[in-house]
Amino acid sequence: MSLKPEQVRAAVSSGLNRKIADGHNLYLLVRNHKAFWVHQFRDGNVIRSHGLGPASGENAVTPAAARRAREAFMADKRRGVAVIPRRAAKGEAFGTAAASYLEIHADEWGKRQAADFASLLRRYIPRDFADKAVTEITAENVAEVLKPIWTGPGNNKGSRLRRLIQGTLASKDIDPNPARWGTDGTLREKLSKKRAETVNRPAMPWQDVPAFAATLGDGVEDRAGRFVMLTGARRKEALAAHWSEFDFAERVWTVPKERMKMRRVHRVPLTDEMIACLGEPGAPDAFVFPSTRTGRMLGNKSLDKEWVPNGFTLHGFRTSLTTWAQEQGDGHTYAMPVIKAAIAHNPAENEADKSYLRSDLFDARRKLTEAWSKFVTGRM
Repeated sequence: MSLKPEQVRAAVSSGLNRKIADGHNLYLLVRNHKAFWVHQFRDGNVIRSHGLGPASGENAVTPAAARRAREAFMADKRRGVAVIPRRAAKGEAFGTAAASYLEIHADEWGKRQAADFASLLRRYIPRDFADKAVTEITAENVAEVLKPIWTGPGNNKGSRLRRLIQGTLASKDIDPNPARWGTDGTLREKLSKKRAETVNRPAMPWQDVPAFAATLGDGVEDRAGRFVMLTGARRKEALAAHWSEFDFAERVWTVPKERMKMRRVHRVPLTDEMIACLGEPGAPDAFVFPSTRTGRMLGNKSLDKEWVPNGFTLHGFRTSLTTWAQEQGDGHTYAMPVIKAAIAHNPAENEADKSYLRSDLFDARRKLTEAWSKFVTGRM
């Protein structure tokens, strides 16, 4: 098939990572809302890829231009003048490849997440592994690195490091990938497949939330904590809020995608009770909840274990809100997609759903947050 410009734009906006054939070994590669043209060809016994430029962004190459570039490259190859980059026999060192991988994908992660990934590599990748050529790394090598921190597949330190190693090797076209965990990989036979138990963060029962909220004062920490309780926001989303994000006429708080776990803008319907937490508006670029000591953003520890009694956590109030919403009325008062949207969880069950479930259910969420705010503050 020959791709049309509108098909390329649709592929990029879909959010799905794909490899789409244009014909005659020309492919559109879509990765994380970015797209590239790649021509694959045989070089002896090896299949190589030749990049033909971006297919998205300001300098996007059109499908027709990509086809012309492919033909020009093949003509040069037939004449023996094409420049074909070939990997050195030994290959690039893993440490160098990992640093490049982190840099390339930094804009897809928040600063804290990127720092955590860099720390994982720095702390747990030994020097001999970092110096090893990517082409020489085996599943046995990867298993030896992971064993000291491996607690089973899941969202834990060992699994995050494994995914970083896999991503680094994939970026260098290492196939088969020795860090792959799927049924087609050998690594899963060298490490325990027993999934680590998920330990949920302690959450205050929703029935107890109004009594606790009534004990809070007007200090910046208490106002910030109460705002988190009412909005169902994550700690960082709320503590880093600036006044420019609030539209009081429309009663909306717009959280930029850079602070969101799902990496997309999140609109929060504001209630009277939420607005009362904010205090006197300041400059557009000023923090809404500044530290009284430094004037900068409140530190995470300001609302840590000591702030919430009985070992509960601030993050746990997201669970309190969710459970309260589930148990209202006959169980159908708030549909699960509305509850998920209220706490900024993706309502899609799989990648395909993401292409279709695009509504943020804002009006339905406003009804939910109005009721929750009144319940928490005892105004029902």
